[in-house]
Amino acid sequence: MVDLPSGTVTFLFTDIEGSTKLAQEYPDAMPALLARHHEILDQAIQAHNGYVFQIVGDSFSAAFHSASDALNAALDTQRLLHNETWSPAPIKVRMGVHTGAAQLTEDQSKDGKYSGYATLALTQRIMSVGHGGQILLSQTAHDLTRDKLPTQVQFMDMGERCLKDVVRPEHLYQLMAPDLPSEFAPLNTLESYNHNLPAQLTSFIGREQELAEVKKLISTNRIVTLTGSGGAGKTRLSLHAGAECLSLFSNGVWFAELAPVTDPALVPQALLSIFDLREDSHRTALEVLINSLRPKTALLMLDNCEHLIAACAQISTDLLRACPNLKILASSREALGISGEVPYRVPSLATPDPDHLPPLEKLSDVDSMRLFMARATTAKPDFKLTKDNASFVAQICFRLDGIPLAIELAAARVKMLSPEQIASRLHDCFRLLTGGSRTALPRQQTLRALIDWSYSLLSEPEKTLFRRLAVFVGGWTLEAAESVCGEGSIGVDVLDLLTRLVDKSLVFSEESTGEIRYRRLETIRQYSREKFFETDEAETIRDRHLAFYVKYAESAEEHLRGRARVAWIHRLEAEQDNLRTAMEWGLARNPESALQIAASLPVFWTAGGYSAEGFRWIQRATMEHMEKFGEDKQPTLRAKALCGLA
Repeated sequence: MVDLPSGTVTFLFTDIEGSTKLAQEYPDAMPALLARHHEILDQAIQAHNGYVFQIVGDSFSAAFHSASDALNAALDTQRLLHNETWSPAPIKVRMGVHTGAAQLTEDQSKDGKYSGYATLALTQRIMSVGHGGQILLSQTAHDLTRDKLPTQVQFMDMGERCLKDVVRPEHLYQLMAPDLPSEFAPLNTLESYNHNLPAQLTSFIGREQELAEVKKLISTNRIVTLTGSGGAGKTRLSLHAGAECLSLFSNGVWFAELAPVTDPALVPQALLSIFDLREDSHRTALEVLINSLRPKTALLMLDNCEHLIAACAQISTDLLRACPNLKILASSREALGISGEVPYRVPSLATPDPDHLPPLEKLSDVDSMRLFMARATTAKPDFKLTKDNASFVAQICFRLDGIPLAIELAAARVKMLSPEQIASRLHDCFRLLTGGSRTALPRQQTLRALIDWSYSLLSEPEKTLFRRLAVFVGGWTLEAAESVCGEGSIGVDVLDLLTRLVDKSLVFSEESTGEIRYRRLETIRQYSREKFFETDEAETIRDRHLAFYVKYAESAEEHLRGRARVAWIHRLEAEQDNLRTAMEWGLARNPESALQIAASLPVFWTAGGYSAEGFRWIQRATMEHMEKFGEDKQPTLRAKALCGLA
C-alpha cells in the first residue's frame, strides 16, 4: 500500500484488438503471444512508475501518480509492440488514458484494488472506442500533459464524442508520434453508427451479467423480450444493450417509445415516424415499413409494449416474417407470446443482507448500493457512504427489493432526510417515494403511479385475485391460493389467473422445498394490501386464510410423525409467516382456530429451533380460548395444547 496512487489517479487501460478471433485462428500460438504481450506491458508500465492492479485475459489496468508517466508508458509500450517481430499474427493493442478521482481499497485480496466507478468506467469507455495501436486521452489527461510532451509527439483533436452510457460527451485526443502508426478507422463512438438512441442523463450502474446475457440472446435469436415488474429497469437495460450492439447492425439500431401510443391501430404509424417514412394512398403503413426494412440489417427496439400487447405481437410477427435480417428487442411487463420469441426476465438489482453486512469497501460494490450512492451524490454532492450510514442504506436497498426506480426515488430524498430517516419511513413507501424526474413518464415519477399503471391494465378477475392474494405473507402455494381466493367472482380459474399475473410480472414463481411457491416484491405486496383492505371482502378472505391454515397445520402434524418429517419441517418454515398471520387473526376472531394451529405444531417448533416462540403461541391461544369458552369447551384440544406446552 506504500506510495501507490490514490486520490487523484491517472489510469491506463489496454486490451488486444480482435483477441477472440486470434485465439480461434491461432490456438497453439496464442499462449506464447499473450506471454510476450504481458512481458512488454509489465516492463514499460513499471519503467514509468506505474502500478498494474488488474489483468483480465489480455486486458491490463494500471495506475499512475502523474498523467505524464501514464502517457510515456503508453508511448513506450506501443513502440515495443510495434517493433516486436510477431508470428504468426501481429498483436495490436488499443489504449485509453484518463485522470480522475479514485481511492485505493483496503482489501488487497479483492480483484481490482480501486474504487471510483465513474473514473474507472470512463477510462474503460475511452479505451474501448479506439483501435489496435491507437492511444486515446480524455480532456483531463490531455490538459495535464499538453505542456510536457516528448519531442515530436503531439495530439490530434478528435472532438467531443458520445460514449456508451457516459452522461456528457467527452472530448478525446489521439497521441501522435512519428515512429508509430497514426491513421486509424473512425472511432467506435455512437456518432459512427446509424441509430436514434436517446442520450442518457444518468450513468448505467451494474447489470454486467444481465447485459452480457441479453447481448448473447440478441446475437442468436430474432426476437428477445425483456420482461419484469414496473421499475425493474427494462428500458434502461434495453437501451444499453442496443448501444452495445451497434456494430452488429449495419443499418442501425432504432428505438420506438410506445408508452405515449394509446390506440393499438397507431403502432405502425409510430414506427414509420422513427424511420422518417410516410404511408401513401397505395400502401398501408405496414407495407411501407416492410418495403423499407426488408433489405436491411437492423435492430428494432419496441419499448413499453404492455398496453399494446396484441398490436405489438402482430406487427413483430409480420416484420420478422418479411424482413430476414431484422431483429427485435422488446420490453414489456409480459412476453408478446409469438413464435420464436425468447423472453428474458429482468431481475431486481442485487441487495446486501442487512443482518450480515460485508466490509464497507465490498458493500459499495453491490449493484443496488452503487445505484443508491450514484443517485444520492447527484442529489447531494457531499453525500458519502460511511460506517455510520451504511447499514441504513443497506436496509433501504433490501426493503425496496433492489427495484432501480424505487432506489432512485429513495436516494433523491437524501437532500432532506438522512438514510436512517429514510429507512424508518419505508413502512409508508408510497408516500416517501415520490418526486421523480418531471420529464419522466407520469407513471415513472412515483412508485405508486407505476404500480397503478400495471394494476389498471388488469382485467377485473385479475384485479380480484391480485387483491385477494394480499392475505398471504411470505409467499403461497397454488393449493393455498385456490382454497383461499378461488371463490365468488373468479370461480375456479385461480390457476389461469395466477399464471397471467406471473406473466405480467406482478407475481413471481420459484421452486422451494420441492414445490412451486409464489411471492411478490415487497412494494407490490404493500400496494395490494391497500387495495385489499379497501374492499368489503377482507374479513371473509382472512377467515378463509385462517381455515386453510388450520387444516394445513393439522395435516402437517400427522406428517411430522412419519418419514416425511424433514420435508414437512422445511415446508412449515416456508409457511411460517402465514401461520403467524393466521394465528394472530384467529386470536382476535376465533381463539379455537388459533389454538388448533398452535396445538398442532410443537414437533415443528422444537425440531426447527423455535421452541420459545411456539411456547408463547400455545400459551396465548390457550388463555384466549379459556377466557372465551371456559375450561369445559373442547377438553381434548386443551389437553393437546397443554401437552405441547409441557
